[in-house]
Amino acid sequence: MDCFVFEAGGKRLGIEARCVYRVADDARPAAVPLAPPCHVGVIYYRGDLFDVVDAGLLLGDRSSLKDENPYVILLKWDQHKLGLIPERIAGMKWIEAPKGAEDVFTHDGRRIRLIAPEDIWRLLSDLSYGH
Repeated sequence: MDCFVFEAGGKRLGIEARCVYRVADDARPAAVPLAPPCHVGVIYYRGDLFDVVDAGLLLGDRSSLKDENPYVILLKWDQHKLGLIPERIAGMKWIEAPKGAEDVFTHDGRRIRLIAPEDIWRLLSDLSYGH
């Protein structure tokens, strides 16, 4: 499968490329009151509203926010829209992965944790709001 690979929270992550709508630069999320710490805000991009999260805080152990104007990976699947702020975008890779695999290794030995957009959405939905 074609996989979009990025780094966040000290991890190298991959998401199926068909779910990546585009990568936006110069995105300035509007803050949302009482949202969890990983929820950076929302952006309105080409007619769609995207929740934007710090992928490092949600999926790893440290923030991915390095500057005030980060790249945002915009995901669209089913009826969901989500933006992820990575530390770094590695690019596209072809990955041979058995169905249900969580971790794969590239030919040069790098580990990539595969994550589905539904899993990211579920993690975000399980967070408590209002603190």
